[in-house]
Amino acid sequence: MKYTIISLILLFSSMFSYAQSTIGIYQIKSGYVEYELTGNTTGTKKLWWDDYGIKTRTEIQSTSTTKIMGMKQVNHTNSVEIKNGNTLWVVDKDKMTGQETSLEGLVDYSEFEKMSEREKEAFAEALLDSLGGEKLAPEMFLGCQCDVISLWGAKVWTCQSVPLKTETNVMGIKANETATEFKKDIAISAAKFEKMPGVTYTQQGNYMNMLDQLLDENPSGYPDEEDE
Repeated sequence: MKYTIISLILLFSSMFSYAQSTIGIYQIKSGYVEYELTGNTTGTKKLWWDDYGIKTRTEIQSTSTTKIMGMKQVNHTNSVEIKNGNTLWVVDKDKMTGQETSLEGLVDYSEFEKMSEREKEAFAEALLDSLGGEKLAPEMFLGCQCDVISLWGAKVWTCQSVPLKTETNVMGIKANETATEFKKDIAISAAKFEKMPGVTYTQQGNYMNMLDQLLDENPSGYPDEEDE
């Protein structure tokens, strides 16, 4: 359960998720999941991973519809996100443009890895509790006994730390992901996790450097007030 809780917290926080470049996210070495997206966002999502999640590839084709002050807004997404070790590529397939970002030094998990199994479990449960999350009773889904976590307006079902179903309802915006296909321990070509060719990339630098620069410019963390 400890890895499930940690993985779910990483799932809800992109910073934590991308930081998992040197330790595994999942308890299954490799696999593939295809999801149906419903709610305010409809479409499909495909996830491949290897080396327990150190390498991942996510493809999304979706349409998101929201209403703000009575105005309807529709956005289309056709994206590929590849994480291979300390490098992240995010690509807009329609425009064939993307960003390349270094994840080096984003978060240091060395102390966590030094913990005993009991200490890791206690840490994970304390972290979930501090974030206002709740561990619910296990449920069966796609033939797997899934751990179920409720956190930040979302409910997630995971099989060996792999998310198979997510239901989110935040401020009336619903986003659901339901796995329709789940394959475990399969052979995946290394090319799946390599930088996509034919894309014009923008270098985004290092996440830690960007965060340090932001804090240096505005130590308070709040927007500067404009002079009247």
